[in-house]
Amino acid sequence: MKKIILLGIVICLAGMAQAQIRFGFSNPLAYDNWNNNDTSAGVELVVWTPNNDTLTIQVGADITAIDGNARNGIEYNFPPMKWLFQPGTNIYDSTNKKVIKYNLPPNTTFFGERDFYIKLTNLVGITSTDLLNNRDMIRVIIDYDGTNVGIKKLDVHSYRLYPIPTSSSLFIEGANPETFTVFDLSGRKALEGEVMQSRIDVAALSPGLYVLHAQTQDGLIVQKFLKQ
Repeated sequence: MKKIILLGIVICLAGMAQAQIRFGFSNPLAYDNWNNNDTSAGVELVVWTPNNDTLTIQVGADITAIDGNARNGIEYNFPPMKWLFQPGTNIYDSTNKKVIKYNLPPNTTFFGERDFYIKLTNLVGITSTDLLNNRDMIRVIIDYDGTNVGIKKLDVHSYRLYPIPTSSSLFIEGANPETFTVFDLSGRKALEGEVMQSRIDVAALSPGLYVLHAQTQDGLIVQKFLKQ
């Protein structure tokens, strides 16, 4: 009788340890935010075994991307795959973590945000109740700043653009660009011309938010402004 009781206790303890395995996205938020020029952009998957430092079974899932207003193969490149953490995985050598990159291609004109989603399906070694934060999907936000690839962006603290908002003119203090281009938030060119005595005439623009590009000897000015 004692042997049966002890065996039952062992089985229960093993089941409790197994139930405490956690797997999923390391980010505790429901979204992840990256700049499109960041080559390290990617989703990080983790597995935790609180009562057992070393994983004894395979744990993982199929990982797929779902388009939002960002499209796979255009704004990002994420092939569907299966990722499995193997037995022996542990927290001490960080084998319990895996980063799968989004491979965001450069975009030199678009300013604003686009998004897509990463989804976990066909779970292996766990059930949906073992997912971290009870979540099988995460929203990925791509932040575009319109910076031209290969051209240094001028630090915003090294010059002053004013007044913002403006109704007719912008003035640049601390930098001396000769020409400028203004884009709307969809990346379309709205205005271009010469900078005359540190002044940019934006009176012809319709009211709204825009992005100024102005090349200087020290780098490219990229700054958002409001036209009233």
